[in-house]
Amino acid sequence: MSAAQAEPVDPIFVLDEFRLKTGMLEPFLEAMESRYRPDAEARGQTLIHTWVTPPTTTEGVALEVLLVWRLEGVPGFWRMRSQNSTDEVAAWWSDCEAWIESRTRRFAASPGAMSGFESLGRRNA
Repeated sequence: MSAAQAEPVDPIFVLDEFRLKTGMLEPFLEAMESRYRPDAEARGQTLIHTWVTPPTTTEGVALEVLLVWRLEGVPGFWRMRSQNSTDEVAAWWSDCEAWIESRTRRFAASPGAMSGFESLGRRNA
């Protein structure tokens, strides 16, 4: 079977949540676009959404940025993970402390994809 005829891969989504320090929305977004996104895309991540919550410009309101990345299934997940321990990635997360108060990363998939992941590798017990 050629690559063009390969079966579709159920994607895995990376959900990054950043609670920002006051006034740091624009600096964070600029740095993410210029520094983090190019390297993340080279690791196989595709940015599909950038959201800000709550949707307000009221001064003094704590903002969060939600990034949703798409990975090409389990192989894409392990490709991304195997390249996350570079000096560049470590420097990015260290530099984020200037813009963010906290961050959370979660992984998700559609309910229909779950059975396909069962036999593919490591799971939490």
